[in-house]
Amino acid sequence: MVNKYWRILPVLGFVLIACIACDKKEGFELYKEVMDKELQSGKQADSLFLGMSFGMTSKNFFLHCWEMNKKGLFTDGQNNTSVLYKLNHHELKHAASMNFYPHFYDNKIYKMQTSFNYDGWAPWNKHLSSDSLLTDVLVLYRKWYSGGSPFIRISDPQKGVIYVKVDGNRRITVGQYDEIHVKVDYTDLVIEQKMKKVE
Repeated sequence: MVNKYWRILPVLGFVLIACIACDKKEGFELYKEVMDKELQSGKQADSLFLGMSFGMTSKNFFLHCWEMNKKGLFTDGQNNTSVLYKLNHHELKHAASMNFYPHFYDNKIYKMQTSFNYDGWAPWNKHLSSDSLLTDVLVLYRKWYSGGSPFIRISDPQKGVIYVKVDGNRRITVGQYDEIHVKVDYTDLVIEQKMKKVE
């Protein structure tokens, strides 16, 4: 009877090691695997938010912002270097600001940098700090981008914990920037790779 158990042990050990290996496929390794798979799929995921998308020309971007401004939805952002959208329609738990501005390649949007902060933040309002805001932004983003790949949690030595979602050519990266802000960056990976080849 004891001999039978000893024969089974190596098999159980192999199964256990295989399970641990599967569980460890997370973070950056999982992100790389998902990114490679999504890029090879050839899918185009150009939609960003609030009517903007990758490939939108700078002229169309500014026209769109002007139209949204006339509707009272967009206004000048931080230091007049970004566009401001006020999240006060119950998108988040508290009134918040979303500042954003794109980067262009060949006069078309290929990257969008976005920053969120709770409007009522103050050093004594700890519940409005970026650690709480990050949790709330992730809930919102899982609604906005409910299809496709899930957000992957990555521990980065420089940036701390970040969350990354890749669908086709679109990568969305979410993370704390400082005590107040949560940053969300959108990147068209196809254009980014194209730019790296040119360098």
